[in-house]
Amino acid sequence: MGTAPLHLIEKSIVTQRFMDCDVAVKVAIHFGRDEVNRLFKEIEAMKKIGYHENVMCMLGWALPEETPCLVYDIAEMSVLSFVSDFREKPDDQVLCKKFLSILWQVTRGMQYIASKGIIHRSLSARNILLFGPTVAKISYFTNCCFCSSENSIVKDSTVQKLSAKSMALECLTEKIFSVKSDIWAFGILAYEMFTFGKAPYEAINDDEILEFLNQGNRLERPSNVNGQLYEIMMGCWNADPDSRPTFKALEKTFFEIVEVQNELYGYVQSNIYSI
Repeated sequence: MGTAPLHLIEKSIVTQRFMDCDVAVKVAIHFGRDEVNRLFKEIEAMKKIGYHENVMCMLGWALPEETPCLVYDIAEMSVLSFVSDFREKPDDQVLCKKFLSILWQVTRGMQYIASKGIIHRSLSARNILLFGPTVAKISYFTNCCFCSSENSIVKDSTVQKLSAKSMALECLTEKIFSVKSDIWAFGILAYEMFTFGKAPYEAINDDEILEFLNQGNRLERPSNVNGQLYEIMMGCWNADPDSRPTFKALEKTFFEIVEVQNELYGYVQSNIYSI
């Protein structure tokens, strides 16, 4: 009810719709200290982020009975649910152009997140949410960590809640996280999308992932991915973090790919900023 705190802070045209509106409320399922602390970390991250059109921004938060409740806009579905619907459809009905648009939007959101000194650490198809026909937003900052600058690294041994199958080599070997480890996860996200929600490394156990990657192996090229896109994915999975692309470079690359699709480009431009 009333005006969301986010709009009171941002005072922009795009946030003025967050008044007297339906919302989603995120609360801890179990009220242990660890889960509550993680929610407070998410609140801290969302305060840093403020508003970006490709990030799931917190509208406000409350603390009834000392239990943090985070308030968000309501999404239609996750990208994982969206792409899973195409598993049984013929190739000519697969919206590859929209897939590319979603990836472009994720690069925009991740570039902004990185500029705020935040390492996401849980980038995946289930954590990208869709709003309306065209807008993708990055969500779930419960596992994020903070760094002093965009090029900093963080050493964190508390990785038990993270998915080994989305983690970069240096995360598995040295527990080192950075924007570059989020780049690795972005490549996994692209794989998830173009395999319609297939789990990465499906036939490999978590404890076998490190040996598999150390031998130079990577995820296979999905049948509907062309050479250019697979080269981008392989670049994200370079063993040397410094040799991986930046989100700024990826944004430029995907913008150019989307721009070539003139029909899609007009569709994205006319809708993404009309929210």
